[in-house]
Amino acid sequence: MYTAEDYLQGWIAYSIGGLLLLFFLWYLLRNLRYAAVRHIFLLISAAFLFTPVTAYQDDAHLAPAFFVSVYEGVLLSGANDGFQRGLAPIIAVLIFALLIYAVGRLLWAKLFGKKVLSSSDADDSVREVDLVAEQSSNSVK
Repeated sequence: MYTAEDYLQGWIAYSIGGLLLLFFLWYLLRNLRYAAVRHIFLLISAAFLFTPVTAYQDDAHLAPAFFVSVYEGVLLSGANDGFQRGLAPIIAVLIFALLIYAVGRLLWAKLFGKKVLSSSDADDSVREVDLVAEQSSNSVK
């Protein structure tokens, strides 16, 4: 039987491994043109790797949900829940993470997004650019 210290060390080792996998995924996707797609892939991976669920129904110890899902769905014959016991929490965490991400992106764009110029401001800035270009071409002649 594992002690509480063994259990904690196991979760620490698993978390470090999961973070290294996320870093590797980020490294693969770092040149992706659309940051939102990269963020969503990372969120899906983090939800898949780090969602916990009880290891056994009568035990309070936690285990990664995808391990429990694979174990009960593939290896146990006659399990009542099968893949659902591990998959349902992953889906729930993923939905909440994507909703929080969408709200965060909207707030970020609202607070720090580019300010849209009115048509009169845009016309003025175009006129200023034309005047500067004309003056520089006249001074070269």
